[in-house]
Amino acid sequence: MPEKKLYSLPKAKVPGLIAALLKSKHRVWGPVQGEHGDTFLNELSSAKDLCRDYVNGFLGAKRYVFPQLEEMFRFRKTGAGLTLSPPPPPQPTVVWGLRSCDMSAVLYFDSFFGRGAKSGPNWKAGDPLPDPLYVARREAAVFVSIACNTAGPKCFCVCTDSGPFLSKGYDVQLTDLGSHYLAETGTAKGEQFVAGHRQFFGAGREDDMKKRRALEVQAEKTFQEPVSFFAKAMRKLDRGAVKPAFWQKVASYCIGCGGCIYACPMCSCFDVDDVKISGTEGARVRSWDTCDFAGFTREVSGHNPRATRADRRQRWFYHKLSMDYLEKNPVIGCVGCGRCVITCPGGVDMATVVRWMRKVE
Repeated sequence: MPEKKLYSLPKAKVPGLIAALLKSKHRVWGPVQGEHGDTFLNELSSAKDLCRDYVNGFLGAKRYVFPQLEEMFRFRKTGAGLTLSPPPPPQPTVVWGLRSCDMSAVLYFDSFFGRGAKSGPNWKAGDPLPDPLYVARREAAVFVSIACNTAGPKCFCVCTDSGPFLSKGYDVQLTDLGSHYLAETGTAKGEQFVAGHRQFFGAGREDDMKKRRALEVQAEKTFQEPVSFFAKAMRKLDRGAVKPAFWQKVASYCIGCGGCIYACPMCSCFDVDDVKISGTEGARVRSWDTCDFAGFTREVSGHNPRATRADRRQRWFYHKLSMDYLEKNPVIGCVGCGRCVITCPGGVDMATVVRWMRKVE
C-alpha cells in the first residue's frame, strides 16, 4: 500500500465533482433519501440526488458489490448447439459516502468472493476461488468512505473494530471538518482518483490531521446503544457454553421474516436459478437468499439438517461470531452498523443476543 497522502476537499466542490464523474460516464453510487425520509445507498442520476446529512443508510454498499439479483450469463440454443454469453463488463464506478462499517463489510466480501485469489492448473481443493463477476465489479470501483464524527443511535461499530474511523481498507476516506473534508488516500487506486480530479482537491494540512484525530477520540464517546463486547460472547460460543435452550429462547422471539439478513451488509447467502427468456434463450441468475429460511438447507430428499428455527438461528450467529470463521476472514461477521437492531421486530438483533450470550453461565 502506498504512503497515505492528505488532501482537502471543499464541500462546495462536491456537487461539481459528482457532476464531472457522471459526465465522464462513471456510474456513481451514494446515499439518497427515499420518499418517506429513509436513507439508502443507490445509483445517482445527478449531483442533486446526493444526501449529505445522514449517519448510516438503511441499505449499504452490499447493493453494489453483491446485487440482490444478478445475471451470471445467458445461454442460447442454436442449430450448432448451445452458446453461452457473459454479461457486459462493468462501467467505471465511484461509490461515494459509504460509512466505515459498510467499507469494512466490503472487505469481508473481498474474502468471501476470492478477490486476490488465483484459479488455474495449480489450484488446490480448499483454496479460495475468485468470483469473476464480483472481482470485475470491485476492481471497476473506487470507494470513497466518510468517517463518522457522531455515532448513530443504534450503532456499535466500536465493538467490532469497524469504525467510526478506519485506519486501512478504503481508497479514500473523508472526514467532515465543517466547511471542507480532510481526504486521506489509502490505496493506489484512491491516489489515482484524486490525481485525476485534482481541480477539486486542495493540499492537505497537518493541522487538519490533528483535528481528525481529536474527532476520532470524541466520536467513540457518542455511542448511545449499550455496547456489546464481543470477545466474551465469542469465547463462550466456541467452548460450547451456549446450550440449545438459549437458541430456543432466541427463536421464540424471532418471527422468521429474514429482515435482519437482508439489511445486514455482510450476509452473503445466495441462490442460483435458471430463468426462461424465450423459447431458445435463458439466463442463469444469482439472488440473495438466507440461511434463516427453512428452504435454504432443505435437501432434495426432504430432509433438512436445520429443521427448526432454533437450529437456523444458532447457525447464523455461529457464522457471525465463531473463531472458526474469524480465522478465515479479515473481520468478524458483524460490523456494528445497527441495521438489525432497527429491523428486528422481535428484538433479537446482534447486539441483544451478544449481551444475552455474555451472561450465560
